Amino acid sequence: MPAERGALTLETWLARRLESAPPELEEAVWPLVRGRLAEGEDGLVQAALDALTAATEGDGTRADAVTLLAADAILTYALEAAADSALGGSAARASRLAARIGPGGAIGERFDENNQEEMTE
Repeated sequence: MPAERGALTLETWLARRLESAPPELEEAVWPLVRGRLAEGEDGLVQAALDALTAATEGDGTRADAVTLLAADAILTYALEAAADSALGGSAARASRLAARIGPGGAIGERFDENNQEEMTE
């Protein structure tokens, strides 16, 4: 679980957000982000992309659906964190992050590569 309450870190900020999430979603998010929190919002983005890849490569099970929901939540949290002034963020920072990860960025790159591989198989 999250670190002790005190100074606002990305981990404590995320813990506060997850307090109101369904327990199953909270339980899915923590293992995905735990090793990435020190990387800030970029780490959350990478965790979300890894989870999205895992979910799309799965068999369409309920567990894959939960992983997909966790990926979506983590990506949303990354953008919220980038915008939150309590974490040193701003709207401009969130906009830059969105541009780096959107269809023309990390998400597009990752899934365009996967689609190209499938088309050639």
